[in-house]
Amino acid sequence: MNLMSSTRSDLVPTTGEPDNGEAAIIAVIHSETKAFMDADFEAWAVCWVQDERAKNVFVSSIGRSVISGWQEIAAQMRHALVEEGGCGMVRFHQENFQISMGEEIAWVAFEQTAEDKDGGTWKSFETRILERVKGRWKLVYILFMEQHYDRIAKDALCVDEKGQIVWASPETLDTLKRHPHLTVSAGRIRARKGSWDKALQSSIAQSGQYHDFFELWRFTQETGGPFHYPVVLGESDEGGVVVVHISVRDSATYLLFGGDGSLDRRLAVAQAVFGLSDGQLRVARNIAYGVGLKEAAEVLGVSINTVRTHLTRLYEKTGVSSQTALVRLLLSVG
Repeated sequence: MNLMSSTRSDLVPTTGEPDNGEAAIIAVIHSETKAFMDADFEAWAVCWVQDERAKNVFVSSIGRSVISGWQEIAAQMRHALVEEGGCGMVRFHQENFQISMGEEIAWVAFEQTAEDKDGGTWKSFETRILERVKGRWKLVYILFMEQHYDRIAKDALCVDEKGQIVWASPETLDTLKRHPHLTVSAGRIRARKGSWDKALQSSIAQSGQYHDFFELWRFTQETGGPFHYPVVLGESDEGGVVVVHISVRDSATYLLFGGDGSLDRRLAVAQAVFGLSDGQLRVARNIAYGVGLKEAAEVLGVSINTVRTHLTRLYEKTGVSSQTALVRLLLSVG
C-alpha cells in the first residue's frame, strides 16, 4: 500500500494568505492529522475551535468514545501526544473528499488510509464539521470510524461474500502458498478438495448475509455473542480434521485458519456437556486442531493405542462414528 504524509498537493494552499475555498478546508484537515501524527499538540490545537461546542467521536474495533468540550478534548489529547508520545502513525493518505460549504460552516466526508510504525495498516471513514473563525476554517466536530483489518490476527484473511480477498497480511499470503488444504485462485480463497470448497464457499456466502449492520446487530441480540463459528471441512489424509474459523465484523467476513481461543472455549463446554475425561479432551483438542492420531500420540506422550481408546470412548459418549462428525458436534455445543 502506497501511503503518503500529505494529501493532494493541488488542494493544499502554499501561501500564508487566507483561502476560503475547498483547498483551505482540506489543508486544515491535513494539518490536524499531520500534527497528530507528529505528536505536536500546539500545532494540532491551532486547528480547532476552542470552546464548549467542540466534539471528538471515535468508533473502532475496541469500542467507541465521545469527548465533548474543548477542555476535555485538549486534556485527553495533550496526555496522548505529549505524555504518551503519540499514536505511532508514520504515514497517511486522505482521499475521496466530499465537501458542502456555507458562508460560515462546512461539512466534509473523506477516507483515510494509514500505517503504524510496526507496519500495521488501517482505514478510516471520517466526517468533519468546520466553522470559519476570523477568516480561517477551524474544526469543531470530528467523527472517526476505523476499519483495522490486521488487528484481527496475523493469520486472518478478510474476504467478501464471494470469497474474494479484501485484505491479507504478507504472512498470511505466504502461509497460503504452502497450506496443505487451502489456496488462492484468481484472488479467491478456495479449499483444495472440491467437497471441502463447496462447504467453505457456502459458509462464506452465508456469513455475507450479516455484513449489513442491522442484520449483524440482530444476530448478536438473539445469540448474545459475536458472529464467530468453526467450519469443519473434513478429515485430512493424515487423520486430522480441517477446521476454518469464520467471523463477521466491519461489514466483512474474516477467515482464521490457524486456530483461535474460541476453539478451546468450545471444547471446554463440550467436556462438561458430554462428561469427557481430561485425556479424552486432549485427544479431541488435537484432532480439532488438525493433528492426526499418530502425531497426537507423540505430542501427548502416549501410545497410539491409548489415543485410539480415547477416540473410541469419545464416539461412545457423543454418539458419532467419525472424527469429522465428532469435531463438528463438539464445537457446536460451545
